[in-house]
Amino acid sequence: MGVQTMRKLPDVKLSPCPTQYAQIVAQGWDSIQEAYALRPTPLLVDLLEIAQAKAQAVDESDGIADVELGGHVFKVSARGAKRYRYRIENDDFIILIGTQKHDWAISVRYLAAGLWEHGWQALRERVLEVLRPVTIQCKRDCVRVTRADWCFDFYAPTLVNEVYPGAVANVVVHSSVKKFETQTVGIGDRSQTITIGSRSSLQVQLYDKTREITEQSGKTWLYPVWIAALGGKSPWESRPRDVWRLEIRFFRQFLKDRNCRLPHEVQADRDRLVAEALFKRRWVVPQEGDQHRQRWPMHAIWSEACRQSGATEMLPLGRKVTGRRNELTELAVRQISGSIRSATVLRFGDYNETRARALLRRAHEQIAEDPRHQDKVEAARVRYSDVDEAR
Repeated sequence: MGVQTMRKLPDVKLSPCPTQYAQIVAQGWDSIQEAYALRPTPLLVDLLEIAQAKAQAVDESDGIADVELGGHVFKVSARGAKRYRYRIENDDFIILIGTQKHDWAISVRYLAAGLWEHGWQALRERVLEVLRPVTIQCKRDCVRVTRADWCFDFYAPTLVNEVYPGAVANVVVHSSVKKFETQTVGIGDRSQTITIGSRSSLQVQLYDKTREITEQSGKTWLYPVWIAALGGKSPWESRPRDVWRLEIRFFRQFLKDRNCRLPHEVQADRDRLVAEALFKRRWVVPQEGDQHRQRWPMHAIWSEACRQSGATEMLPLGRKVTGRRNELTELAVRQISGSIRSATVLRFGDYNETRARALLRRAHEQIAEDPRHQDKVEAARVRYSDVDEAR
């Protein structure tokens, strides 16, 4: 098995974060989504069809009905979701269920309240307890993480003065991040949110969590968590305010590019993932006389979150493919055969063995002439380095 080298974090100075300026009052997983290589059995489909019909009888779009699975009661929605026919949920998680035609037919989203109360592992065990009797497992390793959100909650009474329209001018990102993916959102002259990056790979967002709870989510169960972190004494006369959330959202592509898709891998490498996100999508402090913003120190909020992660390195880049070597080789040969057949017909209007051999020679010559040939060979070696390992 090939060994990949960890990458060093960028050489960026961290800013101090005095407790009177900001202090962390909570941190943890806020949302997790997993894909399951499970197919529903006919029994499960029948149960869901009946429950969904009852929900639609209440309201074709927003109706709800109950169904019992494995001794647990779930709410069944009148409508499913994109790619999924059925949606069932309880207070801790949402299960989306597709048709019997697909191997990866189930998606699970663990909700914030369940994650904070029970933890990720305990919720997955409950989900599998419900699903195993009514599904067919299609892969040996049947779970993949498709999204994982880690958050830090800061009590920062004066931060509102810094989150103003145009604050994103002090954001440093890789050139691949488009301008429209970095923004501040606010009302009037008061901004509420700084968003860096997109949902295609990696996104970091800073927003007023107390305001979001009041206006949208209603997650007041976080209040006692914050107060406990402040020593049990509330600094607020009524409801909490000035608690800001720094939320890091890892999406499928980001995790896949780091060969970090299994739940235990994401858990084990969480600190490295968090540190990389904060350095790659960072808010910085301008330095007078220095025009190179890449050298500007991180903002205090980002800096304290980095210190909390404790990581000094990032995961290697480069996907690996697992599976039996002979099977993958045969698959590749079949793909080459199909491509040559199609290319010959496309070029000459019909298949001819002599002309097909000529196209094969051209392909071989292009490999030899490619100036990045050795780089691509090394990338392929890394991709298949643990091809014979059981995972």
